[in-house]
Amino acid sequence: MVIQPVMLTRRALAGGALAMAATAARARSQSGPVVIASDEDVTTLDPHLIRNNHPIGSIIWSIFDSLVRRRPDGTHEPRLALAWAQPTPTTWQFHLRPGVVFHNGENLDAQAVVENFNRMNRPPFNGESQLWQQTNLRVVTAIDPATVQLTTDGPAVTMLYWLEEAFIGAPRHLRETPQSEIGAKPMGSGPYRFVEWQQGDHVSLTASDMHWAGPPPIRDVIFRAVPEQSSRLNELKSGSVDLVPGLDPDSAASAKSSLSAAVQVPGLRKMHMGFSQNGIAPLKDRRVRQALNHAVDVATMIETLQRGMGTQLTSVLNPPNATTDLPQFPYDPARATALLHDAGHENFAVEIAFDSKYADSQESCEVVAAYLNAVGLDAHVVAYESGHFTETLRARAFPGLYFYGFGALIEPLVELVIFTSDAVDNASGYTNPTFDRLVKTAAVTADAAARTALLKQAERMVWQDCPWLYLWHLPEITGISRRLTYTPRPDEYVEIYRARLAPAW
Repeated sequence: MVIQPVMLTRRALAGGALAMAATAARARSQSGPVVIASDEDVTTLDPHLIRNNHPIGSIIWSIFDSLVRRRPDGTHEPRLALAWAQPTPTTWQFHLRPGVVFHNGENLDAQAVVENFNRMNRPPFNGESQLWQQTNLRVVTAIDPATVQLTTDGPAVTMLYWLEEAFIGAPRHLRETPQSEIGAKPMGSGPYRFVEWQQGDHVSLTASDMHWAGPPPIRDVIFRAVPEQSSRLNELKSGSVDLVPGLDPDSAASAKSSLSAAVQVPGLRKMHMGFSQNGIAPLKDRRVRQALNHAVDVATMIETLQRGMGTQLTSVLNPPNATTDLPQFPYDPARATALLHDAGHENFAVEIAFDSKYADSQESCEVVAAYLNAVGLDAHVVAYESGHFTETLRARAFPGLYFYGFGALIEPLVELVIFTSDAVDNASGYTNPTFDRLVKTAAVTADAAARTALLKQAERMVWQDCPWLYLWHLPEITGISRRLTYTPRPDEYVEIYRARLAPAW
């Protein structure tokens, strides 16, 4: 008899709190800054040191422009370059957009592009920016103030792709500012101007009135670091946060409220367990790597851990470019045991490493470990601090397996080049000289049909070699405030300058 009024009171309080939150959100719907909550802080805002798609990449894309930009479907749109042409197979000419001004008043001209590109070819920037390495770029020349020419050693069929992440900063600012300040006080010509960066908390931007396309629809934007996903969700539902990228399937339903919704688009990130080629001896044997692919029931993991939202990997390439008839590795413990026996590597111990980047990392690793133990291995899961995990990844120094997601891309040659022996992103250390030759030949093959044939050979070869234990495409799920109109990208970048405030709701 006493419980019912108390329950009603609690419900009324909860309803009142939601109503108050809704009122507060509506009050700021046309005036308050749009807030994007990310799971980590940025480490630098230097335009030539992009280390992840989000949040660093998203902020760089907002502050800076590139000659061309990649649309969500992988096609190319003009930005600082209005037009381009190839006078010869080894030369590209880009005609610059007139009247572009950097946020400090410097003007864009061909020499500014030359200075930026030459900077990308010097340490430490050439360790992150891959423009020169991946296009065999030899020299950048200012033909006249409005025309830049790129000369390469051989055809560069992925030139536009790499230019899309070759951002142009204010040249005098880059020359005269200490490196530590460039990373903390970026100066671009993009749709947003940098306001402040409070490390560990937020980056603030404001719309640029001098942008060549005019100021973006939303005036003020804040990228906040909110490590705990539960906190990001609570703030989204209460109306103090507008955009939460990278939700996991479990959180999708939790993002839905009177103030917010969850939007899912097909994801491009390929989740896998990398097999370290520099670690324990058994993983150097292809039969062992194939065996471990047969040992894991990926379909069941998708149905349970991913709530049916993921799609199983069937190639190292993303659709629509993936070959559809590659031999697969169905769940078959008996086949796994037989391959391990044939390889002479049974009952060995193996570490499975993970960090906190993905919400289901530990659970995924524990499930994979259980499957591997079921075929006779001694698999154990080890948690790494995020910084240590990244360092170990870059050093190709994991002793066993590691849980990771890679390749939010729609470009076959770029997706395959990460498996070449000298690629900076080849975290597993996979080495196959024949594969290397196929990919590097394709990279300088101008004929599209011949290039595709080479890439198909390479795709089939690396798939069978199993540098990874193949898992799933990570679904791209974003929590979005109802005051915002925005379509997420499948490659995880947030283009907030394309968002709009919704009509009064």
